[in-house]
Amino acid sequence: MFFSPTYSWHNLCVSSGMKTAFSVWAHRIAPVFDTARQVRLVESEGTRITAENEYLVPGNAGPQKVKWLAEQGVGTLVCGAVSRPLQEQLAASGIRVVPFVAGDLRRVIQALLDGSLKGSAFMMPGCCGRRRGRGRCCAKREVL
Repeated sequence: MFFSPTYSWHNLCVSSGMKTAFSVWAHRIAPVFDTARQVRLVESEGTRITAENEYLVPGNAGPQKVKWLAEQGVGTLVCGAVSRPLQEQLAASGIRVVPFVAGDLRRVIQALLDGSLKGSAFMMPGCCGRRRGRGRCCAKREVL
């Protein structure tokens, strides 16, 4: 499930504890979740991090990754690009996806917690007019 205009991750996070997975590559958000092997799991209450650990995700196939994330109790995945079939598998498992995010991992985590992940500062290059050409949007992200 991509974010809808009536859904705000930040508001949900402030009201209850959440476990969020961030796909990681070299201390940054991994550019493609489908091939990412590392995730940082962050548990938070409001804007406060209560636990944080990095893991190698077992298996290379999409269904194995989805199963592992679901077993960890992940509610939200923040990642770079993600294929439609994998995104649909994540959604079917109840995991919300915040796709097409780029940037330094620590800054992205903080931006998600404080509600400032929206806008173009953390969008992948090429998303929503950040490239020459048609300027089409990769995803609806206006309410993060």
